[in-house]
Amino acid sequence: MDFSQHDSIQRWLTALSKKSGSENTKEVYLHYMERFCGFVGSNPDQLIVERQADLKSDDILVKRRAEDRLDRWYVELGKTVSKDGKRLSRNTCALAFNAVRSFYKSNHMPLEMDVAPSAYPEKNKHGLTRENLRTMLDRAEKPIHRALILCQLQSGLSISDLLNLLYNEDVADQLQAERIHLHLRREKEEAVEFDTFFGAMATEALRKYLEVRKPSIGERLFPITDRAFEYALERISLRAGLSWRVGSHDLRRFFSNSLKTTRPNDPAFNDTLVEYWMGHSIGKVKRAYFIPSVEEQLRLYKLAEERLEP
Repeated sequence: MDFSQHDSIQRWLTALSKKSGSENTKEVYLHYMERFCGFVGSNPDQLIVERQADLKSDDILVKRRAEDRLDRWYVELGKTVSKDGKRLSRNTCALAFNAVRSFYKSNHMPLEMDVAPSAYPEKNKHGLTRENLRTMLDRAEKPIHRALILCQLQSGLSISDLLNLLYNEDVADQLQAERIHLHLRREKEEAVEFDTFFGAMATEALRKYLEVRKPSIGERLFPITDRAFEYALERISLRAGLSWRVGSHDLRRFFSNSLKTTRPNDPAFNDTLVEYWMGHSIGKVKRAYFIPSVEEQLRLYKLAEERLEP
């Protein structure tokens, strides 16, 4: 049987689709779940049947067999050497660990882990600086990559929201404007409707990118996968001489941190408005009290735009 056709896997994929909808996430999670099954010597459906039986046992070692297996696999995974001769990163191992936990949870058999590995130890976290960003933009060889970096940097959009933009519907009639206003609606666990903007630098980079590529009506603005964009950011980070790999989440974090940081003589920004621009769900009450008209949002955005420039 094809690995993805097991009932437990289908149940898991359905849950993942409801949560994020990212095909890249499902592909990566499937890969590591299949490796875990190889490690324990059981197929996915057998793991769930076994878990059901184990939880009925009075023997704590039997009851926690799945947790102990996952811990052992995580340790072994950290010793794995990839094709380029390097050990798997802590990030990769944590992702694989969480993939297996997600599988059990989606099948109503959540694991009770004493300690779950974090992707980045606190001491290894980095924050993008303007100098980093300027260097990265200088090393971005393709107009699409430069446009993507600036558009995410100045809008706060998630990579999935950014890559779902349609040329004709979302930006075509605003390309001659200094800035672009986006009114978006996302359907996931709940419907989220929000506004955000591409600043002047992002809009100019977008125009230059579209001089090279002429999308047709109905086409996506950026015909690229999230995985391809993350890979491009990794290569640009290396060319920029950075000691760490910049990801799309770092660009989004720059937007959030830049607008939420209070500085002397800066206009007042409430965190709710920043979260709203990023597409986070803020609830009806906060939306009613803290989200002004689009015209007022644009005025505030212009006042703060300098903070979002590399």
